[in-house]
Amino acid sequence: MPFPILTCLQPCTPPNSLPFTNFPTKFNNYCSISIRPSNTTLSPLSATNPSHETTNHTSPVKQTPTTNDFDIEHPTTRSRIKGLVHKITILSSSNTKTEILQILEKDPQFQTISDFNHLLMASIIAREFEICLGVFTKFPCFHLVPDSSTYSIMIRCHCEKNDIDEAKRAFDTTLENGFQPDDATFTVLINSLCRRGRVKKAKEVFEVMGRKGYKFNVQTQNCLLKGLSYVGKVEEAIEMLMGMKGKSLEPDVYSYTAVMDGLCKVGRSDEAMELLNDAVGVGIVPNVVTFNTLIQGYSREGRPMKGVGVLRLMKEYGCVPDCVSYSTVIHGLLKWNVVVVALGVYKEMVRVGFEVDVRVMGTLVRRLCKKSWKERGLLDEACEVFEKMKERGCSVIDQRTFEVMVKALCWGKKFDEALESLNDMVRLGYFPEEVTFDKVIQGLCALGRVDDAVSSLVLLHANGGIADRISYDVLIEKLNAEGRLFCACNLFCAALKQGVVPTSQEETFAKCYDEEEGTAS
Repeated sequence: MPFPILTCLQPCTPPNSLPFTNFPTKFNNYCSISIRPSNTTLSPLSATNPSHETTNHTSPVKQTPTTNDFDIEHPTTRSRIKGLVHKITILSSSNTKTEILQILEKDPQFQTISDFNHLLMASIIAREFEICLGVFTKFPCFHLVPDSSTYSIMIRCHCEKNDIDEAKRAFDTTLENGFQPDDATFTVLINSLCRRGRVKKAKEVFEVMGRKGYKFNVQTQNCLLKGLSYVGKVEEAIEMLMGMKGKSLEPDVYSYTAVMDGLCKVGRSDEAMELLNDAVGVGIVPNVVTFNTLIQGYSREGRPMKGVGVLRLMKEYGCVPDCVSYSTVIHGLLKWNVVVVALGVYKEMVRVGFEVDVRVMGTLVRRLCKKSWKERGLLDEACEVFEKMKERGCSVIDQRTFEVMVKALCWGKKFDEALESLNDMVRLGYFPEEVTFDKVIQGLCALGRVDDAVSSLVLLHANGGIADRISYDVLIEKLNAEGRLFCACNLFCAALKQGVVPTSQEETFAKCYDEEEGTAS
């Protein structure tokens, strides 16, 4: 169903009760759209009606100047668009797209091409792309010809809508009508194409504008560098980067980082390090993203200690590692089982005030537990990390981490902690493996804590689990040794009911029979 014809629009001023705390960021991201007109002179209708006819319209066509009068940086323009964003947002909460346009029609002051451009831009910022497209398709009905700003806004609309083919067509139409996009709009299109792997198309656009004498900015070239690296065309990216050196637009830290990322992703992290040294040699100061790229590359290649070296290198260059830096180093070390070093980096991360991701902590706990079977001193370290996790709530701990921790605690004869963790698991709704209960039961029996062992067995049964024969044998043997023959006999019967046949059946029944005979006499 076509959108209704829009005839008028009045900007509104947002009340103080509805703050726009994130508006400046959105505004700056979407609204740098000034356009340079080309030398080509167009007739007023050439953009929409090549025959210059005004069919179905009796009023004259409103002339659109070739100069750009849509200054997005002007305070009045910014204020008006801000008001329109507010109005569209409010209307969208309780109206359909058609109803929104019908409501906006009632304002008598919406008449000029500038008014429409304000509305188009506000619709994009409010992410109401259908309203933007609906208004644009009705331009001929208003006897208005899209100007350079209009086309630029529509390129952005299609990019934000993830419709890159339409964005490319809007770009081609802009050129056909003699307009030339500015740096910001051109960069948006190149970036959108590259982000979706359409690097070949991005290069075509880049080359077309180059032939037209367009002066690229470094941000546009960086988008293309990133796109080439993203699809694995690293050699082309390096060639382009080297070609930028010594030109009017020197590569910046983002240029080098984009190519380094491409090299790291194809297993050439050492070459990326050489590129970093080259950048430093020409006076470029690497940032935290540059170093994180190297850390990730070394981690992928199975050289996590190189990542630790990069962490130290950051400090030498005066670049403060962020949470991603530490987390990536720890993840790489744990992935390649360099557990003790990972523990040291974790402690440093906590010491400088970063909150470690619980998944990283869980992996660290599991690796420490497994390592503690050979190096018992690491169990205390695992317990310390585990307690830090529990401080955030037991619910953040996954079942696998609980189970490994319980087994390690049993191995280290910390049965009170093991029993506590087992109860925490059940309380959280986890269903521990039978082997986890078996470790606790057998460990408690070894310490002579038979009643606690029986309680653990009951807990296992309550959760639908079945202990193995060894656990029943150990429990029955301990009960017999303590003279609790009826308890042992009952436990034996419970085992049989569960389908488990203890090996100590004859001795258990004989003792029970002897005790009954003695009682009877």
